[in-house]
Amino acid sequence: MHMHIHHKTCLLAGVIALVVLAGCKKDDTYYNYDKETSVFNGNSYEYLQKGGGLFDSMLLVINRCTGLKDSLVRGKVTLFAINNNSFNLAMKNLNLRRATMVPARPPLSLATLDSTQLDTLTCRYILSDLYATDRVVNNADGIQAPAIKYGYRMNLLYERINAAGYQGGGPQQLFFSDPKQTPFEVFWVTTKTQIVNVKTTNGIVHVLSSGHDFGFGNEFVERMNR
Repeated sequence: MHMHIHHKTCLLAGVIALVVLAGCKKDDTYYNYDKETSVFNGNSYEYLQKGGGLFDSMLLVINRCTGLKDSLVRGKVTLFAINNNSFNLAMKNLNLRRATMVPARPPLSLATLDSTQLDTLTCRYILSDLYATDRVVNNADGIQAPAIKYGYRMNLLYERINAAGYQGGGPQQLFFSDPKQTPFEVFWVTTKTQIVNVKTTNGIVHVLSSGHDFGFGNEFVERMNR
């Protein structure tokens, strides 16, 4: 059966950018998401700035870490963007722990966290080089990708979400894992994307789920309490 290709352009909730969806429409509930992509007319740092306030915490953190803003403005990098809720979760866990230490320690804020430890963790969300989903899709075990500093490697694994009764027929997503420098996946900490393949003028942005806890688990609390 011959199908006509339709191209749509829509605005992502007034927040992000133009989304270009190219789909093969079988009925009102099914689309082929193979060409799913977003194009943002600006660099990756400006993407965060124009996120309707969703990324204010990440901007604050990036500005505290030497060189990261410049990398997002000019570098050929992949950014996993984290919204404010992810930082709120991490800070809540940190300050609950500090309150129960003996002796109790005063609460911290993003502005008062140790900048060296903050830099170590934040760099894991910025990868050297470009990693859109098409670079990951054919690797069943995912791929190891170097973070922008410290030689640290993260893992990216591709998944196609089921939709409308079609196995793997829905949107693309990535599992983004901190391997904690071990090959044993039981020790890895993994989160998911909610938006992938935003093409900026200098890089790629994927947006992580709002349920992600910044720092990938207990390491954040441990580092900030040293």
